Amino acid sequence: MFGKRNQSGKIATLATVTLAITAGAASAQTLVVASDRQGSLMNRVATAIAKTISDNSKVRAVVRPFAGPDAYMASLNAGRLKLAVFTATSAYIDVRGENKAKRAYKNIRTLRSGPNVLRLGFLVPAKSNIKTVADLKGKKFPSDFGGHSALMKSIGTGLSTGGLTWKDVIQVPVTGVVDGVKSLQAGRTEAIWGPVGMPAVRQVHAKMGLRFLSFPDTPEALAGMRKMMFPGLQLFKFKKPIPPLSIAGPTNLITYDTYLVAHKDLDAATTQKILDGLWKGAGQLTKSSPILRGFQNKSSATTVPMMPYHKTAVKYYKEKGIWSKAVEAGNAIATGWVK
Repeated sequence: MFGKRNQSGKIATLATVTLAITAGAASAQTLVVASDRQGSLMNRVATAIAKTISDNSKVRAVVRPFAGPDAYMASLNAGRLKLAVFTATSAYIDVRGENKAKRAYKNIRTLRSGPNVLRLGFLVPAKSNIKTVADLKGKKFPSDFGGHSALMKSIGTGLSTGGLTWKDVIQVPVTGVVDGVKSLQAGRTEAIWGPVGMPAVRQVHAKMGLRFLSFPDTPEALAGMRKMMFPGLQLFKFKKPIPPLSIAGPTNLITYDTYLVAHKDLDAATTQKILDGLWKGAGQLTKSSPILRGFQNKSSATTVPMMPYHKTAVKYYKEKGIWSKAVEAGNAIATGWVK
């Protein structure tokens, strides 16, 4: 008799635990984070951010990959999607309507910024006789890139540092940035565009060896790139070789901020939970990968936002003491773009 009561008690306890887990899962709010396709750097960043939010808040963030920002920006702008991770150059192009759709998306707001995630440039086989950007003239190069309006402009800016335009290379259409990287390994192209640390780049580097070309480090070159591309562009300087990252020697690459963004009408309570989760989990995020070291709390509010900050984020960063006069000035400029 005692054994039966004990068994029933165990069943009851198990049922209680199951109900508690179910209730906990049901109470957690789930939000989709739009990102680039798997294998891309932005997908990797989005995955790390989503995990940090989920581990440190009552919001469950789930990454959904797309071909690129062009594929989801309209849904994000309309509020059908609430969150996304993309770069400052994508933000600049989309807020100003310089994308393929020729449509300005003005309902998207920045939640958090991170510098030096993307360090971009031209990659060639390690044994290639291509030594400078000017040497890319007449070479086969991936183009179009499906859902990435920003890529064509970024690459065009890079080409300009060698006195070249898109007309000076042989364009090989690809469906996305990952396919562009793979085209080099397949022998369809002779050079590619990519970021340091991108999984697809590292895979190709491991198989055939890759080498980044260096951009000129002069005030005139930087000013020209900013004028052609967007004002948030900067140069990241590798001072010595890092063979695993395809850095063969002192190398200057293009860099700009990466954002977690939200629809402007994302409610204050949810936004607060997301910001709290990222603030609390900053150590987890920055330690998850070397490319995420820039996502420190002190860097959350950038002085050069290409989309204005969400109103709850403005309040939040003021309370945290990192909303400086320079950040306020930059945010005012970006706010003018969405009016």
